[in-house]
Amino acid sequence: MRWVDHLVRRAPGLLWPVRHGLLAWVVVAALVGVAMPKGAVALDSWVPVLLAGQVLGVALNLTLGEVRSAIRQSRLIGLALLVQWTVLPGLGLLLHLVAPTPLLAIGILICAVSPAEITSGLMATIAGGDTALAMACMSGSLALSIVLTPFWLTVGLGSAVHVRPTSLALELALSVLLPLVVGITLRWRFPGIARWRHLLLDLSAACLVLVVLAGTTSARGVLTSPTILIMLPLVAALLAGGGLAGWGLGRILQLRRRQALAVGFPIGIREFGVAIAVAVAVAPRSAAVGGVYGILMVAAAGTLASRMGRRGVRK
Repeated sequence: MRWVDHLVRRAPGLLWPVRHGLLAWVVVAALVGVAMPKGAVALDSWVPVLLAGQVLGVALNLTLGEVRSAIRQSRLIGLALLVQWTVLPGLGLLLHLVAPTPLLAIGILICAVSPAEITSGLMATIAGGDTALAMACMSGSLALSIVLTPFWLTVGLGSAVHVRPTSLALELALSVLLPLVVGITLRWRFPGIARWRHLLLDLSAACLVLVVLAGTTSARGVLTSPTILIMLPLVAALLAGGGLAGWGLGRILQLRRRQALAVGFPIGIREFGVAIAVAVAVAPRSAAVGGVYGILMVAAAGTLASRMGRRGVRK
Protein backbone atom coordinates (compact mmCIF):
# COMPACT_ATOMS: atom_id res chain seq x y z
CA MET A 1 0.00 0.00 0.00
CA ARG A 2 1.33 3.40 -0.98
CA TRP A 3 0.52 5.19 2.29
CA VAL A 4 2.34 2.48 4.29
CA ASP A 5 5.42 2.79 2.08
CA HIS A 6 5.27 6.57 2.43
CA LEU A 7 5.04 6.31 6.22
CA VAL A 8 7.98 3.90 6.39
CA ARG A 9 10.13 6.25 4.30
CA ARG A 10 9.20 9.25 6.47
CA ALA A 11 9.49 7.51 9.87
CA PRO A 12 13.21 8.27 10.44
CA GLY A 13 12.60 11.96 9.73
CA LEU A 14 9.61 12.04 12.06
CA LEU A 15 11.41 10.39 14.96
CA TRP A 16 14.96 11.80 14.69
CA PRO A 17 16.34 13.98 16.06
CA VAL A 18 14.25 13.41 19.18
CA ARG A 19 14.02 17.10 20.10
CA HIS A 20 12.42 17.92 16.75
CA GLY A 21 10.14 14.86 16.70
CA LEU A 22 8.49 15.20 20.10
CA LEU A 23 4.96 15.04 18.69
CA ALA A 24 5.62 11.66 17.07
CA TRP A 25 7.52 10.36 20.09
CA VAL A 26 4.76 11.42 22.51
CA VAL A 27 2.16 9.61 20.39
CA VAL A 28 4.35 6.49 20.44
CA ALA A 29 4.87 6.80 24.23
CA ALA A 30 1.14 7.19 24.86
CA LEU A 31 0.28 4.20 22.68
CA VAL A 32 2.93 2.03 24.34
CA GLY A 33 1.79 3.15 27.80
CA VAL A 34 -1.82 2.21 27.04
CA ALA A 35 -0.91 -1.11 25.40
CA MET A 36 1.77 -2.11 27.93
CA PRO A 37 0.82 -0.59 31.31
CA LYS A 38 3.20 -2.83 33.28
CA GLY A 39 6.13 -1.47 31.28
CA ALA A 40 5.08 2.10 32.03
CA VAL A 41 4.68 1.30 35.74
CA ALA A 42 8.21 -0.13 35.79
CA LEU A 43 9.50 3.35 34.90
CA ASP A 44 7.87 5.02 37.92
CA SER A 45 10.85 4.52 40.21
CA TRP A 46 13.13 6.01 37.54
CA VAL A 47 11.20 9.24 37.12
CA PRO A 48 13.47 11.31 39.46
CA VAL A 49 16.50 10.07 37.48
CA LEU A 50 14.79 10.90 34.19
CA LEU A 51 13.92 14.38 35.46
CA ALA A 52 17.56 14.87 36.40
CA GLY A 53 18.55 13.70 32.90
CA GLN A 54 16.28 16.34 31.38
CA VAL A 55 18.02 19.09 33.36
CA LEU A 56 21.54 17.71 32.85
CA GLY A 57 21.21 17.55 29.06
CA VAL A 58 20.36 21.26 28.93
CA ALA A 59 22.75 22.35 31.71
CA LEU A 60 25.71 20.86 29.83
CA ASN A 61 25.00 23.46 27.14
CA LEU A 62 25.40 26.39 29.56
CA THR A 63 28.58 28.41 29.96
CA LEU A 64 29.43 30.47 33.03
CA GLY A 65 29.19 33.62 30.94
CA GLU A 66 25.61 32.76 29.97
CA VAL A 67 24.74 32.05 33.60
CA ARG A 68 26.15 35.43 34.68
CA SER A 69 24.18 37.15 31.92
CA ALA A 70 20.97 35.52 33.13
CA ILE A 71 21.63 36.56 36.74
CA ARG A 72 21.98 40.19 35.59
CA GLN A 73 18.39 39.96 34.29
CA SER A 74 16.98 39.34 37.76
CA ARG A 75 14.18 41.90 37.34
CA LEU A 76 12.89 40.17 34.23
CA ILE A 77 13.09 36.80 35.97
CA GLY A 78 11.17 38.18 38.95
CA LEU A 79 8.47 39.62 36.69
CA ALA A 80 8.13 36.31 34.82
CA LEU A 81 7.73 34.48 38.13
CA LEU A 82 5.15 37.01 39.30
CA VAL A 83 3.07 36.51 36.15
CA GLN A 84 3.32 32.73 36.37
CA TRP A 85 2.35 32.51 40.04
CA THR A 86 -0.63 34.86 39.74
CA VAL A 87 -2.14 34.42 36.25
CA LEU A 88 -1.88 30.61 36.09
CA PRO A 89 -3.27 29.94 39.59
CA GLY A 90 -6.05 32.44 38.85
CA LEU A 91 -6.91 30.57 35.67
CA GLY A 92 -6.74 27.29 37.59
CA LEU A 93 -9.22 28.57 40.18
CA LEU A 94 -11.59 29.59 37.39
CA LEU A 95 -11.34 26.21 35.63
CA HIS A 96 -11.77 24.53 39.01
CA LEU A 97 -15.14 26.28 39.38
CA VAL A 98 -16.44 25.25 35.94
CA ALA A 99 -15.11 21.67 35.91
CA PRO A 100 -18.02 19.20 35.67
CA THR A 101 -16.76 16.76 38.34
CA PRO A 102 -14.89 17.19 41.65
CA LEU A 103 -11.95 15.03 40.53
CA LEU A 104 -11.49 17.04 37.33
CA ALA A 105 -11.75 20.24 39.36
CA ILE A 106 -9.03 19.12 41.77
CA GLY A 107 -6.80 17.78 39.00
CA ILE A 108 -6.90 20.91 36.83
CA LEU A 109 -6.23 23.16 39.83
CA ILE A 110 -3.22 21.06 40.82
CA CYS A 111 -1.81 21.35 37.29
CA ALA A 112 -2.34 25.14 37.29
CA VAL A 113 -0.50 25.66 40.60
CA SER A 114 2.41 23.38 39.73
CA PRO A 115 5.81 24.97 38.92
CA ALA A 116 7.29 25.59 35.49
CA GLU A 117 7.90 22.45 33.44
CA ILE A 118 11.44 21.18 34.04
CA THR A 119 12.06 20.93 30.30
CA SER A 120 10.81 24.48 29.62
CA GLY A 121 14.51 25.32 29.30
CA LEU A 122 14.84 22.64 26.63
CA MET A 123 11.76 23.96 24.80
CA ALA A 124 13.13 27.51 24.89
CA THR A 125 16.49 26.29 23.60
CA ILE A 126 14.93 24.35 20.72
CA ALA A 127 12.90 27.45 19.80
CA GLY A 128 16.05 29.60 19.74
CA GLY A 129 15.63 31.31 23.12
CA ASP A 130 18.15 32.25 25.81
CA THR A 131 18.84 28.91 27.54
CA ALA A 132 20.37 30.35 30.71
CA LEU A 133 17.51 32.82 31.21
CA ALA A 134 14.92 30.07 30.67
CA MET A 135 16.69 27.78 33.14
CA ALA A 136 16.81 30.60 35.70
CA CYS A 137 13.05 31.17 35.32
CA MET A 138 12.40 27.44 35.60
CA SER A 139 14.63 27.02 38.67
CA GLY A 140 13.08 30.04 40.39
CA SER A 141 9.61 28.69 39.74
CA LEU A 142 10.51 25.30 41.20
CA ALA A 143 11.99 26.93 44.30
CA LEU A 144 8.87 29.06 44.86
CA SER A 145 6.60 26.06 44.34
CA ILE A 146 7.71 24.63 47.67
CA VAL A 147 5.70 27.40 49.33
CA LEU A 148 3.27 28.59 46.65
CA THR A 149 1.89 25.24 45.46
CA PRO A 150 0.61 24.35 48.97
CA PHE A 151 -0.60 27.96 49.40
CA TRP A 152 -2.72 28.00 46.22
CA LEU A 153 -4.07 24.52 46.93
CA THR A 154 -5.23 25.74 50.33
CA VAL A 155 -6.91 28.75 48.66
CA GLY A 156 -8.72 26.52 46.17
CA LEU A 157 -9.40 23.36 48.16
CA GLY A 158 -9.39 24.47 51.79
CA SER A 159 -7.10 23.95 54.76
CA ALA A 160 -7.82 20.21 54.88
CA VAL A 161 -5.37 19.70 51.99
CA HIS A 162 -1.86 18.77 53.14
CA VAL A 163 1.21 18.77 50.92
CA ARG A 164 4.59 18.15 52.56
CA PRO A 165 6.95 20.97 51.47
CA THR A 166 10.01 19.11 52.76
CA SER A 167 9.51 16.08 50.52
CA LEU A 168 8.81 18.35 47.54
CA ALA A 169 11.95 20.37 48.28
CA LEU A 170 14.11 17.24 48.53
CA GLU A 171 12.79 15.82 45.26
CA LEU A 172 13.38 19.10 43.41
CA ALA A 173 16.88 19.49 44.88
CA LEU A 174 17.91 16.05 43.63
CA SER A 175 16.12 16.25 40.28
CA VAL A 176 16.90 19.88 39.39
CA LEU A 177 19.47 21.66 41.54
CA LEU A 178 22.05 18.87 41.64
CA PRO A 179 22.09 18.08 37.87
CA LEU A 180 22.01 21.81 37.09
CA VAL A 181 25.13 22.48 39.16
CA VAL A 182 26.85 19.33 37.88
CA GLY A 183 26.08 20.20 34.25
CA ILE A 184 27.34 23.80 34.46
CA THR A 185 30.46 22.67 36.34
CA LEU A 186 31.29 19.97 33.80
CA ARG A 187 30.80 22.39 30.90
CA TRP A 188 33.17 24.88 32.60
CA ARG A 189 35.78 22.20 33.37
CA PHE A 190 35.57 20.48 29.97
CA PRO A 191 34.68 23.08 27.28
CA GLY A 192 34.98 20.41 24.56
CA ILE A 193 31.56 19.12 25.67
CA ALA A 194 30.13 21.87 23.45
CA ARG A 195 30.74 19.71 20.37
CA TRP A 196 28.09 17.28 21.65
CA ARG A 197 25.49 20.04 22.08
CA HIS A 198 22.78 18.55 19.88
CA LEU A 199 23.17 15.02 21.23
CA LEU A 200 22.86 16.34 24.79
CA LEU A 201 19.64 18.13 23.90
CA ASP A 202 18.37 14.87 22.40
CA LEU A 203 19.29 13.14 25.69
CA SER A 204 17.12 15.65 27.53
CA ALA A 205 14.28 15.14 25.04
CA ALA A 206 14.54 11.34 25.30
CA CYS A 207 14.28 11.53 29.10
CA LEU A 208 11.19 13.71 28.68
CA VAL A 209 9.54 11.12 26.41
CA LEU A 210 10.21 8.40 28.98
CA VAL A 211 8.62 10.54 31.71
CA VAL A 212 5.56 10.91 29.47
CA LEU A 213 5.52 7.12 29.08
CA ALA A 214 5.62 6.70 32.86
CA GLY A 215 2.87 9.32 33.23
CA THR A 216 0.47 7.35 31.04
CA THR A 217 -0.07 4.98 33.97
CA SER A 218 -2.04 7.77 35.64
CA ALA A 219 -3.98 8.65 32.49
CA ARG A 220 -4.54 5.18 31.00
CA GLY A 221 -8.08 4.76 32.30
CA VAL A 222 -9.09 8.18 30.99
CA LEU A 223 -7.36 7.78 27.62
CA THR A 224 -9.49 4.71 26.90
CA SER A 225 -12.81 6.14 28.12
CA PRO A 226 -15.28 8.89 27.13
CA THR A 227 -14.01 10.96 30.08
CA ILE A 228 -11.17 12.14 27.85
CA LEU A 229 -13.70 14.22 25.87
CA ILE A 230 -14.62 16.11 29.05
CA MET A 231 -11.05 16.50 30.25
CA LEU A 232 -9.43 17.71 27.02
CA PRO A 233 -11.18 21.13 26.90
CA LEU A 234 -10.03 21.91 30.46
CA VAL A 235 -6.45 20.86 29.76
CA ALA A 236 -6.43 22.73 26.45
CA ALA A 237 -7.77 25.87 28.16
CA LEU A 238 -4.97 25.73 30.75
CA LEU A 239 -2.36 25.27 28.04
CA ALA A 240 -3.79 28.10 25.95
CA GLY A 241 -4.02 30.43 28.95
CA GLY A 242 -0.42 29.72 29.95
CA GLY A 243 0.76 30.26 26.40
CA LEU A 244 -1.08 33.58 26.14
CA ALA A 245 0.37 34.73 29.47
CA GLY A 246 3.92 33.92 28.36
CA TRP A 247 3.45 35.48 24.92
CA GLY A 248 1.70 38.52 26.38
CA LEU A 249 4.54 39.36 28.77
CA GLY A 250 7.01 39.35 25.90
CA ARG A 251 4.77 41.62 23.84
CA ILE A 252 4.05 44.07 26.67
CA LEU A 253 7.73 44.41 27.58
CA GLN A 254 8.77 44.40 23.89
CA LEU A 255 11.44 41.80 24.63
CA ARG A 256 13.94 40.59 22.08
CA ARG A 257 13.06 37.24 20.53
CA ARG A 258 15.57 35.24 22.62
CA GLN A 259 14.35 36.84 25.84
CA ALA A 260 10.66 36.46 24.96
CA LEU A 261 11.08 32.75 24.27
CA ALA A 262 13.14 32.27 27.43
CA VAL A 263 10.41 33.67 29.71
CA GLY A 264 7.46 32.52 27.60
CA PHE A 265 7.97 28.78 27.88
CA PRO A 266 8.53 28.64 31.68
CA ILE A 267 5.44 30.81 32.18
CA GLY A 268 3.34 28.82 29.73
CA ILE A 269 3.87 25.15 30.63
CA ARG A 270 3.52 23.35 33.95
CA GLU A 271 5.56 20.50 35.44
CA PHE A 272 3.20 17.53 35.05
CA GLY A 273 5.44 15.17 37.05
CA VAL A 274 5.03 17.37 40.12
CA ALA A 275 1.31 17.70 39.37
CA ILE A 276 0.89 13.91 39.32
CA ALA A 277 2.89 13.50 42.54
CA VAL A 278 0.82 16.16 44.34
CA ALA A 279 -2.42 14.68 43.02
CA VAL A 280 -1.47 11.23 44.30
CA ALA A 281 -1.03 12.76 47.77
CA VAL A 282 -4.21 14.87 47.67
CA ALA A 283 -6.74 12.93 45.55
CA PRO A 284 -5.16 9.95 43.74
CA ARG A 285 -7.84 9.58 41.04
CA SER A 286 -7.31 13.19 39.97
CA ALA A 287 -3.75 12.31 38.88
CA ALA A 288 -5.16 11.38 35.47
CA VAL A 289 -5.53 15.09 34.68
CA GLY A 290 -1.78 15.58 35.15
CA GLY A 291 -1.07 12.60 32.92
CA VAL A 292 -3.28 13.90 30.10
CA TYR A 293 -1.89 17.42 30.55
CA GLY A 294 1.65 16.05 30.22
CA ILE A 295 0.92 14.23 26.97
CA LEU A 296 -0.83 17.21 25.39
CA MET A 297 1.67 19.76 26.73
CA VAL A 298 4.78 17.96 25.50
CA ALA A 299 3.25 17.34 22.09
CA ALA A 300 2.06 20.94 21.68
CA ALA A 301 5.04 22.75 23.22
CA GLY A 302 7.59 20.47 21.55
CA THR A 303 6.03 20.94 18.12
CA LEU A 304 5.75 24.72 18.59
CA ALA A 305 9.35 25.01 19.82
CA SER A 306 10.68 22.95 16.91
CA ARG A 307 8.83 25.05 14.33
CA MET A 308 9.91 28.32 15.92
CA GLY A 309 13.51 27.13 16.03
CA ARG A 310 13.51 26.20 12.35
CA ARG A 311 11.87 29.50 11.46
CA GLY A 312 14.53 31.37 13.41
CA VAL A 313 17.32 29.53 11.57
CA ARG A 314 15.80 30.43 8.19
CA LYS A 315 15.74 34.08 9.19
